[in-house]
Amino acid sequence: MGTISLPKRRETMSEFSGKPIRRVKVSKQRQLTIPKDFYDAMNLTDEAIIEFNGKEMMIKPAEFEVVDFSHDILKDLVEQGYEGQDLVDTFTRIKADVPRALERMKEEALRNPVLTGTGNLDDFLDSVEDDDEDE
Repeated sequence: MGTISLPKRRETMSEFSGKPIRRVKVSKQRQLTIPKDFYDAMNLTDEAIIEFNGKEMMIKPAEFEVVDFSHDILKDLVEQGYEGQDLVDTFTRIKADVPRALERMKEEALRNPVLTGTGNLDDFLDSVEDDDEDE
């Protein structure tokens, strides 16, 4: 996961003096409470990333989520025959446009709630991921 920089006066998990494993209740609404000392040590804010590998969930601070399409962009450009400085220039231009493209996709999805049947963006994104897995 990498190194996490925490503000002063917060413990890192390696320096954590509390009990490192806790049993917590899960509410009927599927909510659980993160123990305060865990929350503080992880420097969580109002969002977190949860990963599920089929057996376990991992909770990470949201600011550490990195979306990087560099490999995909380069692979596509090489397949198109780009090389040398032309490859570098085209990659730089496309890479710089990725955040704007993602924002446009999000705005389009929010404008077209009929795509989901429920109007919920999370449901729509889940359905897109399911479609990708079917291919």
